[in-house]
Amino acid sequence: MGRLASCVLLLALSSSAHADAALDAAVRALREDGSLKVRAQAAIVLGQRREAVAVRALSDALATDAASAVRIAAAAALGRVGDVDARAALDRAVADDRDAAVRAAAARALAELSPAFVVEPASGQGSDEVTRAALRDAISRHLRSRGWSVVERGGIRLKPSVLRVEVDAQGGRTVIAVRASLVAVEGDGRMAAMLESGARLSAAGAVPDGKIGAYAARALDAAARALCDDLATRLGRR
Repeated sequence: MGRLASCVLLLALSSSAHADAALDAAVRALREDGSLKVRAQAAIVLGQRREAVAVRALSDALATDAASAVRIAAAAALGRVGDVDARAALDRAVADDRDAAVRAAAARALAELSPAFVVEPASGQGSDEVTRAALRDAISRHLRSRGWSVVERGGIRLKPSVLRVEVDAQGGRTVIAVRASLVAVEGDGRMAAMLESGARLSAAGAVPDGKIGAYAARALDAAARALCDDLATRLGRR
């Protein structure tokens, strides 16, 4: 039994080593081969492998290869890989490549990627740090629940803000009303969306001061969900 397990392990290691060698060969061909057909085929192979380690070579090819056909293949491959750095390279190609066909290929590849967002710290005059953090966390959570990526860099920048937190305690009930906004900014600085939403939470009796923050966070969670729904509609990503 032990010998059989050892054989299986050796086969797995051999397969892994072969795969790594094939990946290295494709990267080397993309970087160094004199034939544009070979370089383009190498980019296609790297896209099929969907390995994040290939993003650097594909990004370099998209930015610097003299042949438009290779840059088009690299753009398509980056769309398949779907890494955060792939998004940044494609953004640059859409903005800067001298060939319209390459720009179009990069735009198509970007459209195939799942949205990725950088959620900046929330702002808001009159709100405390805990409340602002609650809004940011809620937005990040609702984005991830949609299968979208929340990243540190390279995505659409989201600027959340707590506009208002009001507490009204009367008539034997406490009502906490919140208002929040969200501004989405594309990588090139264009504003993609400016959204605003609110929510109210009602509780029987008086809410102790120490629990106001928790109730406000629940209301902000509802507002954040509505903001993410509106963002999905605005970006056409239902």
